[in-house]
Amino acid sequence: MKHILMLLSNAYRPDPRVEREAVTLAQAGYRVSVVCWDREAELPAFEQHEQVEIHRVHSVPTRYGAGPRQLFKTPLFWRAAFNLALEMKPDAVHCHDLDTLYAGIRIKQKLGCPLVFDAHEEYPALMSQYLPGFMVASLRWLETYLLKRVDATITASNVYAQKLIKQGQAHVTVVGNYQDLSLFDAVQPAEIAAARAGLGLNDDDYVVSYIGGFSRNRLLLPLVEAAAQVPEVKLLLWGDGHQSDAVAQAASRTVNVRYLGWLPPELVPLHFLLSDVIYYCLLPDYPGAVYNAPNTLSNAMAAGRPIIANDVGDLGSIVRGTGCGLLVPEVTSDHIRQAITTLQDPSLRQQMGQAGRRAAQAEYNWQAAEQHLYAVYQDILALKR
Repeated sequence: MKHILMLLSNAYRPDPRVEREAVTLAQAGYRVSVVCWDREAELPAFEQHEQVEIHRVHSVPTRYGAGPRQLFKTPLFWRAAFNLALEMKPDAVHCHDLDTLYAGIRIKQKLGCPLVFDAHEEYPALMSQYLPGFMVASLRWLETYLLKRVDATITASNVYAQKLIKQGQAHVTVVGNYQDLSLFDAVQPAEIAAARAGLGLNDDDYVVSYIGGFSRNRLLLPLVEAAAQVPEVKLLLWGDGHQSDAVAQAASRTVNVRYLGWLPPELVPLHFLLSDVIYYCLLPDYPGAVYNAPNTLSNAMAAGRPIIANDVGDLGSIVRGTGCGLLVPEVTSDHIRQAITTLQDPSLRQQMGQAGRRAAQAEYNWQAAEQHLYAVYQDILALKR
């Protein structure tokens, strides 16, 4: 049995994209291990979930949002991951995002195994929200240097894939952030009704939800401001991240807005289905916005729920091309309010939701995306024969 080792710089709670890929490969007959960085030692050091072995590094304590100080901790995680890899002797190493790639290259050099780089997003652009400019420039140089040493690159974004190809990167494959539709089909109407009732919602309440990360590039406060102007809407917010405190404070001042904390992955389909409308807008001048390929969009499409979004990158092109939601011309509370008000029309919600679901069934689903993942591994594991 071929052994694939994945490296990840978060604690695998699990991370949705990493879980989909890891479980898919395990079900295809590979042994899959994930070595991940549990910075606050919140989860077990080892567990097995869905046939995937999870090894969490607890020996490098830090916290999220530490900014430049994190750079001094990251090499310690690399060393811990490298040492674990020497014990495991994998047949391939799979690095999730740039902050694990140096460790992956060291493992490749030592063990002679092929290396897959999985670019969830444009990492230097993401870090531009947290690091000074000279450090971001250093990350761009590091990315260019390290990418020359990988055997295959996969990314969630068509736009980012085209950028990498234009830069001369070979063997680039898009594996989209799409969902397993069967998880949504399995949710029964009675479960949706019970979940809504558990949240204190009436059958005829109009529910707009945001379910996702609270990183600085997500425009959440204008959404709260918009909901305050539409008292008949119920706005529900699930997630955590850098904006959690600010969002919680804003929600506490608005009677029709509730911040409900982190949502476990297994409950995501149910909570998309209990919503009437989904929201996802990115900071438009964030350098990585054009490369963002959000799970939130594909979850909304799988659930058959319309989305309010802005016109950036894959997000805008998919919404526009499928007709699965409304694109706001500018992410302001007034434009969001107008979109929320427009989607109070049940027939319009149904029309857009069905358009998204049809597109998910035809193209934007995990059963289609996983075929590209299989092909990558068939090719790179042939390198070790």
